[in-house]
Amino acid sequence: MRNDNYAESTKVSRWRAYTWGVLAALTCPCHLPVLALLLSGTAAGAFVSEHWGLAALVLAMLFILFLRAALRALRERP
Repeated sequence: MRNDNYAESTKVSRWRAYTWGVLAALTCPCHLPVLALLLSGTAAGAFVSEHWGLAALVLAMLFILFLRAALRALRERP
């Protein structure tokens, strides 16, 4: 007999890990120039261009948090 709860919890944990991984990739500080181009002409783009260092610091912190969550979710065993 197969345990469907185990299969379902594995799918959920993998889905969660991939979501954290995508968020980590989007907030990577190396993507800051692309983000500035995408936001150009908006108030957020003006803020990013004026406060480049602060934006890089915030993105780096978010990247580390999201990457840590993704790795923890990948290592998690149901």
